[in-house]
Amino acid sequence: MNLEKYKQGFKPKQTSKRQIKISYIFVIVILFFYIFGFICFSNTIIHTPEFPDTQTDAIITLTGETKRITDAIAEFSKGMSKKLFISGIHRETPIKILINKTIDSLNTNKNIINNIDTGKAENTIENALESAKWVKDNNIKSIRVMTSDYHMHRSKLLFEYFLPNTVKIYHPINSPKNLLTFRLLFSEYNKYIITYIWINSGLEKK
Repeated sequence: MNLEKYKQGFKPKQTSKRQIKISYIFVIVILFFYIFGFICFSNTIIHTPEFPDTQTDAIITLTGETKRITDAIAEFSKGMSKKLFISGIHRETPIKILINKTIDSLNTNKNIINNIDTGKAENTIENALESAKWVKDNNIKSIRVMTSDYHMHRSKLLFEYFLPNTVKIYHPINSPKNLLTFRLLFSEYNKYIITYIWINSGLEKK
């Protein structure tokens, strides 16, 4: 800014009260829709599986919690699917050990382990990508997707995007309703928004 203009009494243009008011209103509206969206997100979480007695070519479960893997193996042991794909790594217990322990705890045919495949994904996008590849490689036409209930919205968004031609049944796994789950739910809501924007922005195709 020219120093001479200040000497002549020039003052920078001040933000008007009207502009400040509009800014506040804008922030309040955005916050309202953000909170309203979180409420809708929370209230539309499905806690029970779709079509529990329907057979599929395979079951796909997404790692992240031990219960997802054990529940998926238990579901697989019912004989409603020919193959099970466990997408991702397991940080607490080596995946093979966890699979063997779970099968040993079930009153089922131990040979089902021969039809269980595992992946190496480290996040939900990688889960969907490696699942899509596994489905294609194994000529799978229909899948049952199993993951935690609070995680299902984002998983469904990605599986519909990366596996558009595969028949999908979504099978949520119930999570404990406590403060920790609420924090996870809030975090999951933010991740869902980011994923939704990412998919609809077209950036993935560039």
